Amino acid sequence: MTANTVVSAEFREIITDAERIVRGQITDVRAIDVPGRGIESVLTVAVESVVKGAESRFVYVRIPGGEIGRTRFVMVGAPRFQRGERAVFFLEQGRDSAWRPVGLSMGVYRLKVDARTGGAVVPAPVIARVTASVGRVARGDARRGSMPVEEFEALVRTVGERRTAQRRGGGR
Repeated sequence: MTANTVVSAEFREIITDAERIVRGQITDVRAIDVPGRGIESVLTVAVESVVKGAESRFVYVRIPGGEIGRTRFVMVGAPRFQRGERAVFFLEQGRDSAWRPVGLSMGVYRLKVDARTGGAVVPAPVIARVTASVGRVARGDARRGSMPVEEFEALVRTVGERRTAQRRGGGR
């Protein structure tokens, strides 16, 4: 038996750490046995939008956990997915060249359909423990609202550009 610790990352850090940010739909989920690591799930994601990184039609994302036969491997903090789900994925490439979400679940923003508009929405991100709609909140706070995915992607691009400018010494 092993243990893991997940340290919460700030939204701006997740954007900075991600080498690729894509929105897409999961078209396949397969479990594989990885010697020395346990079972991992490989998601095939049909890319709908690229926010950061190389353009591609599909990306393969590896997540710790899965089920092979009667054996199930679960890692706390690792998201679980089903075929047909849609999400925005903040991805980093591991030493094995596989794409993985930054901070496990922190690097995944699942899309839902807004009952009023019928449009795709994601949970509003928390930036410095604040969201525009309710003020100070924490990740998972029920008061945290949703925002249209297009606005979310525009926010990610803006924050990413500011972070790049700050590293170059051109902003604050």
